[in-house]
This record gives sequence, structure tokens and C-alpha cells, in this order.
Amino acid sequence: MLNIEEKKFIAKISRLYYIEGLTQQNIADKLKISRTKVSRYLTRAKETGIVEITIKYPPEDFSKMEYEIEKKYQIRECIIVDTPGDDEEIIRSMGVRVNSLLERLLDDGSYIGIGWGYSLRELSKHINIVNKSDIKVVPMIGGLGRTGTGIHTNSVAKRIADRVGGTSYMIHSPAVMDSSEVKQMMEKDSNVREIMNMSKKIDTALIGLSDLGSESTLIKTGSFRQEDFRYLRSLGVVGDVNLVFIDREGRYVPNEIDERIVRVPLERLKKIKNVISIAFGKRKLEVLTAALKGHIINILLTDKDTAKYILGVE
Repeated sequence: MLNIEEKKFIAKISRLYYIEGLTQQNIADKLKISRTKVSRYLTRAKETGIVEITIKYPPEDFSKMEYEIEKKYQIRECIIVDTPGDDEEIIRSMGVRVNSLLERLLDDGSYIGIGWGYSLRELSKHINIVNKSDIKVVPMIGGLGRTGTGIHTNSVAKRIADRVGGTSYMIHSPAVMDSSEVKQMMEKDSNVREIMNMSKKIDTALIGLSDLGSESTLIKTGSFRQEDFRYLRSLGVVGDVNLVFIDREGRYVPNEIDERIVRVPLERLKKIKNVISIAFGKRKLEVLTAALKGHIINILLTDKDTAKYILGVE
């Protein structure tokens, strides 16, 4: 227990540090004690309640939830935006945050891996990086979606390359082949081999997640049929990450369809330094939590409501 004189002395040090703005060395010099003692007294001040630190978060600050998700799933970073009730506004907010994120993560000459889909197409509209050079944008999956819609893998890669002042590469192969034999032949194509070799240099990836519901983009674009989804669900699949089909725990589920798919394999995806996923909404909740559990993604952008669902807070 501290006596009254000790409490007064610790309070004095605390005032000099927290209110007057003196450094620990300034205080040590002023009071003729060591800097180590100053640090120890400041720690003691918090332990005994002499000093209580309160952080007044602004209403739109979600850093507490971000930290809880980072800690729960052991990911590098979680970025949460508000939920205004409009998907377009959510993606616009995410676009601003992705832009800042990429400015932090990318170096001159970096390789970015790109998936496909509506979210990435819309997100790319809000990316505008001008202070990086020689960025290379590489598809991580064969073509999905029609090229005219802007959600096709090559279209997304081209749009993002334009927004970062980089170079995009095209993969001249559909994502899903008619048979495993055709896939094996396609993987021998010089263009596909070049893209897959380039994928080994990717240090940052932007990917989406797909669920197995009737509203899935995979169904809407005609890439998959409901019978395919029924088959995958019977195996325990809850969705996919870059067309890698996973179960509730984020484990890859072997399946016949996978034998016909051209994309970066899961083991290579997991080696990428920064794997960024953009996902929000109840529909994506199951596959999103699976991808987090499986440590497939390590940077997550989501919205406030989805974050609450992830943490079990209604």
C-alpha cells in the first residue's frame, strides 16, 4: 500500500507528464531521479487508480471492435466502416479506406493480385493512388463474369491498374473448364503459365468471398448452377475464397468441380503477405467467418453491422 506522501509524489509526476506535457527525461531531471523511476511511478499511478485514462471515441470510431476482431481471429488488421443502409455508400466508404491502405502497403514495383466480382468493380472506382510507380496488377483466377459488365477478372485488374498508374496483365482462360482434362491442357498454355508464375511475386491481394445462396454472383453470372451448389453444400462447403471452396472452419474441401478450376492454389494464397478481403452483409457472414478461422485472409474490410455479427453482438 502507498502512504500519503508516496501518493502525492506519484500524483505530482503524473501531472507533469499527462497535463504539463513534460517528457519522462524532463521529469527525471527536474526531480533528480532516474528516468526508470519516472516510468515505474507512472505505471504505478495507473495500477493504483491515481491516473485513470479515458478515451472518448468519436461516434463513427470503431477501433474497439476492430481490435476485438483482430484479436479474436489473429489477423493483422480490421477496418470497419459505418452501415448507412445503402450498399453503394458502404463500398464508397470502403474505397476511401482501401486507398489509404494500399498507399501504406504498396512499394514501387509491387505486385497486386486481383480477384473478381461486383464489390471489387465498385471498390476500384474509388481508388486513386498517384505516388507509386511500376505497380503490376495480376489476375489470381481465370475469367469469371462477362467482360462487358466490368466484373470479369481481367476487367477488374485493368480498372485497378488504371487507378494506381500501373500495368495490368490478362489471363486468357476461363476460370471453370468443362473437364479436368481441358484444365490440364489450359494450364500448359504459355499465357496461363506466365500468370501463375507471376502470382508467386504477389505481396498484396484484393479478393472477394462468395456464398452458396441463390443471390450469389456465381449463380447470377451463370458460372455455376444450383445443382453445383447443392453438391458443394452436401460436402460441407459454405462458400469460396477466390474459388477455393471451404467449410465452416476455413478448411479446403476437395470436390470434383475444383478439378476444373484455373486459379491460384490455396497454399500459394496463404503465403501472400497481405491478403485483403472486402465482405459485408448477413449473406456473407458464414463464409467470412470461415475464411477468418482458416487464416486465409489477414486484412478485413467490413461494415459495422457485419462486425457486430462476427463478434456475436446483436
